[in-house]
Amino acid sequence: MEKFMFLFHGGSQPDASPQDMHDNMAKWMAWIGKLNETQQYVAGEPLLPGGKLVSGPGRLVTDGPYTEGKEVVGGFFIVLAKDYDEAVQLAMGCPDFEKGGSVQIRQVMKVDM
Repeated sequence: MEKFMFLFHGGSQPDASPQDMHDNMAKWMAWIGKLNETQQYVAGEPLLPGGKLVSGPGRLVTDGPYTEGKEVVGGFFIVLAKDYDEAVQLAMGCPDFEKGGSVQIRQVMKVDM
């Protein structure tokens, strides 16, 4: 099995009611539960908005990143899958698709230390 990172973009709705947020969280926990049952969930965390961006040879530090809401990375998972096809199938369970979100799927490179 290979490791894949899911980067979750968009899908957040700041004007959601407490009940909608609760219902959405229940969908996320159910999805994580399914991935745990098949022992394919490795780790994951939501990310707070804002942050810092360090860039360029001068290592300029700016507040941000500031991008359109649909491009903001709201969190990540690390999952186990045999290949990209299986990783894509696992990503199909993401609850944020219903809210216009997307999932970027990247294979983690093996590095021998």
